[in-house]
Amino acid sequence: MQPLELNDPAAFAAEFLRQTQLQGFGALSRRDMELLVFVLLERDGAIDRNASNHAAAQQLRVTPAKLRALRRDGYARWRQLVAEPADAALRRILGNVLASANLRAGSRHVSERSRKDGFLAVRVEHPDDRQLFEQAILDAGALPVYERNREVLAVRFDTLVALAERSGFLQPDTEAVVKELRRLAPGSEELADLLKKDVAKLRWEDARNALNSLGAKAVSTSAEGAVKALLKLVFPFLP
Repeated sequence: MQPLELNDPAAFAAEFLRQTQLQGFGALSRRDMELLVFVLLERDGAIDRNASNHAAAQQLRVTPAKLRALRRDGYARWRQLVAEPADAALRRILGNVLASANLRAGSRHVSERSRKDGFLAVRVEHPDDRQLFEQAILDAGALPVYERNREVLAVRFDTLVALAERSGFLQPDTEAVVKELRRLAPGSEELADLLKKDVAKLRWEDARNALNSLGAKAVSTSAEGAVKALLKLVFPFLP
């Protein structure tokens, strides 16, 4: 097992000393100190925030249950040390949960019925990230839906589109979206219906509806390539 190595030892030490002095030397409880060290380890990157609870627990030689508690309580206690804008946090979380490997793994944890209804299964192990993601879903006008594993969320494709619109990741440029949909699904019924209308008079709602329909169909048929291409259109920052 590789020992933990700090990426920036000087910054880690400076922040640790600053916080212990701000609180008053010796005023922090053992638990507060433990949580402070943990949050600083994740902030430094010595522990990858996107790492699974199991992998991070192995690094610290603790149980996954203890690791989950460290993540949950640590960010509740020392959130000010890892503060980031809401959109930046959401971009980071989505970049991880919608990565190809994670989507592939998530697809094994969603029921056939959910898949037919256009639900993607995404796994968010970090308790703080899961809380942020759940709130983003609520802000987009939807509700978090859980599979059997509490760490697995089932998210409808149209919810992801709404989330992208709300966060500014998807710009409502009707012409550009229709052009990309034509490239991605040239023979689709949804696109054929869309193009029956005068292109000059197409509304953003028309493009969104076609995108939602294509996304739901791709998810329900387990068309991995189509799902990835459509998600890339919704979230351009995805690799």
